[in-house]
Amino acid sequence: MMESRCFSILLGTLYLLLLFTDEATALTTGKPKSIKLTYFNFPGAAEKIRLAFWLGGITFEDERIEFADWPALKPTTPYGQVPIMTIDDGPYISQSMAMLRFAADLAPELYPTEKMLEMEEIMGLVFDFERAWGPSLYIGMAPENFGYGLIPSTSLEKGSPEHGETVKAMRQRFLETDLPRFCKYFEDRITSSGGPFLCGSKPTLPDCCLFSLLEIYTKGILEHVPADCLEKFPAIISYIDSFQSLEEVVAYRQQLAKSKTTKS
Repeated sequence: MMESRCFSILLGTLYLLLLFTDEATALTTGKPKSIKLTYFNFPGAAEKIRLAFWLGGITFEDERIEFADWPALKPTTPYGQVPIMTIDDGPYISQSMAMLRFAADLAPELYPTEKMLEMEEIMGLVFDFERAWGPSLYIGMAPENFGYGLIPSTSLEKGSPEHGETVKAMRQRFLETDLPRFCKYFEDRITSSGGPFLCGSKPTLPDCCLFSLLEIYTKGILEHVPADCLEKFPAIISYIDSFQSLEEVVAYRQQLAKSKTTKS
């Protein structure tokens, strides 16, 4: 009788230990049980985070919303924008760079402390590159954000011939001036690091940031930006090839393609 009771207690104890294993692991390691990243169904501002999660072996839910879903979701977000992230079903977290550094906390190999200053410098350069393209992109989407149309003398109606010519001229100027300038900067960094990545032989956070931007220019989806615009920069093409050949990136793309096939 006593043995039977002790055995029951032992089974109960083992059950409780198994039940709370995940919780105990989360408490002792600081690793979350679940992460959900929400963004539109294209690369954009979330792609660098997705890449960092995959490179770091971080399990997460890659929730991709359609534009039709945005009006209902927007009021619930902290700042009326995406990407947003939840950790262990907690409150929404915003700002993509905060999420990117969170990924580095979980996967320190993406942000080695001995290269911190170097990586921050390069990420600053990547964001300068992104800002240089910004006016050419957003004047096509929302010319009013640049003051056009707010008063009659600055009228530039979206969709008008004048608007189309302005967008074309700005994007051509970017391709002729800013794109070569920044590609040279990145080529020099890759060369000085020994390559094939920005900080040496292994990918880090700056690579997640840069690759997610460069790849867009190869897709032919940007008006007045030909898909071969980077062919003039063979070192950049080699860099893109090296990054997208990484085992984790290949697995990510395969899963994404499989997901699209399943939905269709």
